[in-house]
Amino acid sequence: MIRVLVGLVLIALSLPAVAQEDYVEPQIDQSKVYVSDPAACQALEQNGVQALFEGEGFTMLSFPRGIDGMEFNCHFFDVKERKGNRFLFVDAVCELPGEVYPDTLSISPWDETQIQVVSTYDSMMVMSGGMEPPGPTTNPGVTMYTRCDNLSEIPR
Repeated sequence: MIRVLVGLVLIALSLPAVAQEDYVEPQIDQSKVYVSDPAACQALEQNGVQALFEGEGFTMLSFPRGIDGMEFNCHFFDVKERKGNRFLFVDAVCELPGEVYPDTLSISPWDETQIQVVSTYDSMMVMSGGMEPPGPTTNPGVTMYTRCDNLSEIPR
């Protein structure tokens, strides 16, 4: 009985190891443009930045510019990342007509083509009842953005 057990152990140890694929987290491509409505990628490609002002109702995120929308923008002042971490931390100053405020954003990959942006300011405004949640999730201050693979910058 012991010989059989030892034999089975030796056979098991001599079998080639089955390699597991290492899971790789999706990364954020900071060279691309992201939009809050996936259909906006085509509108931006065809109409350039003018698409923001044609009543499409979307916002656009690019790391060099920040977040832009009709009568709204957030300028990114500092984008911090940490090696081995999939999150980005952004210091921003945002503007609405007649209003300027500082904001901090958490940006993380959601899947291969989407990122999740969480705004401290928007979170506080939603929780205080000052505004409705901006995205399809029920989490306050969360907006989902889709990468426009066809755009690295916005045509003017």
